[in-house]
Amino acid sequence: MGTNEVSRRAFLGWGATAAVAAGIGLTSCTPAASGTGSKAAEANPQSTTQASASEPAFLTPPEVPADVKEEKDCDVLVIGLGISGLAALKAAAEAGARVIGIDKQAELCVIADAGDFGIVNSSIQKEIGIEWAPKSTIVNQLMKDMCYRPNPDFLGYWYDHSGEDFDWYIEGSDFEILPTTWANKQTDKTNYIRPKCFPPLEGYDYASEYYPYFHGTITTNPNANWASKAAYDSALAAGAETMFATWADQLIVNEAGAVVGAYVRDADDVFTKINAKAVCLCTGDIGGSQEMRDYYVPWANEFACIYYDNDAKGVVANTGDGQRMGMWAGAHMELGPLAPMTHHMGGAMGINSYLQLNMEGKRFMNEDIPGQNIADQMSRQPQKQSWQIFDSKWPEQIAAMPDGHGYANHYLTDEEAAELTTVAESGWSLKLLGIATPSSIDEGADVKADTIEELAKGMGLPADVVKSEIERYNELCHQGIDEDFGKVPTRLFPVENPPYYAIHFDEAGMLVVMGGLECNSKLQPLDDDGNPIEGLFVAGNCMGGRFLVEYPVNVAGISLATALSFGRMAGINASGKQMIDAKHRA
Repeated sequence: MGTNEVSRRAFLGWGATAAVAAGIGLTSCTPAASGTGSKAAEANPQSTTQASASEPAFLTPPEVPADVKEEKDCDVLVIGLGISGLAALKAAAEAGARVIGIDKQAELCVIADAGDFGIVNSSIQKEIGIEWAPKSTIVNQLMKDMCYRPNPDFLGYWYDHSGEDFDWYIEGSDFEILPTTWANKQTDKTNYIRPKCFPPLEGYDYASEYYPYFHGTITTNPNANWASKAAYDSALAAGAETMFATWADQLIVNEAGAVVGAYVRDADDVFTKINAKAVCLCTGDIGGSQEMRDYYVPWANEFACIYYDNDAKGVVANTGDGQRMGMWAGAHMELGPLAPMTHHMGGAMGINSYLQLNMEGKRFMNEDIPGQNIADQMSRQPQKQSWQIFDSKWPEQIAAMPDGHGYANHYLTDEEAAELTTVAESGWSLKLLGIATPSSIDEGADVKADTIEELAKGMGLPADVVKSEIERYNELCHQGIDEDFGKVPTRLFPVENPPYYAIHFDEAGMLVVMGGLECNSKLQPLDDDGNPIEGLFVAGNCMGGRFLVEYPVNVAGISLATALSFGRMAGINASGKQMIDAKHRA
């Protein structure tokens, strides 16, 4: 490839935005080192070449290690032991394959601060009476929210199989099931499952919402680790071998272009060659790699990555390892735009649809949108911050707010909230469970004032602008039509009953970047000609086709749920026992 050419593999990963904005982030991505060609072919490695000046360094693979201390053989190698990797490990082992799983963390630790699983029709959900909206309704809404760029077959497969896959994943675990979101535990079991936003807010109708929320998600408490430990134990019982504090360096590709293993290394850079009939890449997203973020999602660089887990050397773990290794082996990133997960969770009042003013004191949007989309709009505002404003009538108003992730729509007195002992013991704030109390708002508000002038002063905004904007907003509320931004009339609440409250919205954080290797319905990454790369499978956040453009928040926890289901599929397919795809399942 000439120095002024861009390979199809690289171009596909840019997405529309980066391809047009040729100057964005490219200067810092110019490669500084040489490496082998696009495939780490053991039998006939390509000669060392300088990468194109238009490609970043991460597209250049490392040299094949010259000194390998140990060699192992297996049927299936699983790289990455998060939720998708553990599902692949268990599925392949239970299919009778000899399986080795590696992870660069020091021990098993899966997203310790998360646990929402947007699964459909598990035995647990059926037991407590959860019923999901129809498949066509949810899949179509997901596709619409993501500009119809994902693979609808993948979303349909999630709907049809995620419930049974979750039941399979947690086999052997001991836990309590709470019947509602705020129920107290009735046993002394450490682990329990809580339904999210259940029962639904009275009167909530997803069909009438601008951004609908679909009820049914369940949450593993205190986090997802006990559920994943069950899958891990099952995999070991079925004969799987695991290696922690182990980094995958590169895939091994034979002369026919098939993946036949990988070179891995320990913390001292001692290499082991693992020969495998198939490899599952389950290594997570690219959010922890600044170089890859600059290249694929430069528009998201305003967001700090708040991924929680580190590798055995203390380095953030989600660095796009699988995406890079796959591309070195001949695969390519999916056509973007990729979808950063940039939830804004608001403050003590959550992301409720109250008046929002920017840092100039001006209203700037229809406030009746989820936190993901609030973060988008705030990106366009001065200082990328805002103020949420409401008045003393909030206790009688919040039940009219949307249901779902990030909203505080249930009013409880402080005495009633004190009776929620399991909520208190969990460490989760009341707001995260949809609850607001007099104390939580009085203590959580940044400004509380008896006049609009005092409120403006407390926010550090020009009083004349704030007063004018609130007067205009109150006028729209009283006439019942938001002529400026189109907010639904049932959430137009005037700011006119002191005391007045203001809660500061800072910039949102970013959890992960959704986007990975383009793959077929069997989860095989594709080469530049659209052919599957034999011996290679992908799942989780390094898999393409699930989420694009904008991460959807109408099904809380759909990321973990799809990671689990497609991890299981990847493990089954890699085992060679059978081959299933996203359109049907044997």
